[in-house]
Amino acid sequence: MKLYRRYRLAVLMIITFLLLFPLSACSLLPKEEPVLAPPLVEPATIDYDTVTIKTGDIVKRVKGMGTIVPLDHQPLSFTQSGGRIKKIHVTKGDAVKKGQVLAEVDTGNLQYQLELARINLKKADLRLKQLQSQRSDTYTIDMAKLDQQGIEIQIRQLEGELTNSSIVSPLTGMVTFVTELKIGDLIQAFEPVVQIADTSKLQVIYTATGAEELTDIKIGMKAALSVDGKSLEGKITQTPRDVPKELLEKDPDLYQRSIFISLNDIPKEAEVGSSIDLEIITAKKENVLILPKSALRSSGGRQYVHVFVEEAKREVDIEVGIVSATEVEVISGLDEGDTVILK
Repeated sequence: MKLYRRYRLAVLMIITFLLLFPLSACSLLPKEEPVLAPPLVEPATIDYDTVTIKTGDIVKRVKGMGTIVPLDHQPLSFTQSGGRIKKIHVTKGDAVKKGQVLAEVDTGNLQYQLELARINLKKADLRLKQLQSQRSDTYTIDMAKLDQQGIEIQIRQLEGELTNSSIVSPLTGMVTFVTELKIGDLIQAFEPVVQIADTSKLQVIYTATGAEELTDIKIGMKAALSVDGKSLEGKITQTPRDVPKELLEKDPDLYQRSIFISLNDIPKEAEVGSSIDLEIITAKKENVLILPKSALRSSGGRQYVHVFVEEAKREVDIEVGIVSATEVEVISGLDEGDTVILK
């Protein structure tokens, strides 16, 4: 009995030791640091680039650099087919004088035939005088007169052919076109060989980067021009909407992006090919609400802005009027003093 009690006591001591040992071992290890909660991060403040809506004047204009060009161009050609190019005396850009020979066709022995005909006419004249001095019969004298008239007709025809064998400038001006035909090539009647521009009548051409830039320009509008520091006034004479069909077919890319301006006074400094500053005001309003164009947003035909109200951003639809290169007229949707966020 005593042995059983001792055995039981020993078992209890062992169990107690086993239970207490881990606790004592834990007390020997370093204490773990408590887990700290992450610090609260304040949201970053957004700095908006804003502008305050104000009233003012808005102007829509087209500005650029034009070129002085001739107003009139005269295409010149031969009146008969079949001849061959003998020589073209000018190149594009040459200055020419009235009466100057520009191109020639090969006339073969035409000059020889003309000289021979003139000799025959002199002989016919002498023959007629001889018959008249000899008091020949009327029949013989009339026949001599007809021979004389026939030779005169032949001379006029040959002289006409000789004249038509060359192209002569009808005015003083500048060559703006020369055919690509070479010496020996056959010509066609009335096919342009050379084109001359009248440099005494000038105009200004302005070619935009895109046709949309010229949408608001109309015939009759005034243009402010400046060349070498001198101010000039011009008037719009042609826009892409008014180009003649034949010109549009000739060079559609040029004429669909160009306007032409007449000059009231042409300074001596103005020459063909000179550059000239121009400005055309197409729309203007005073004392209206103005918004920077960089603040205007659009989507699906809707136009709106971002307005900054009480530290918050919200969208506001607006109605716009004149839109210039840098500014927008606000018709409705905003008030003076509103703060608008730029893009």
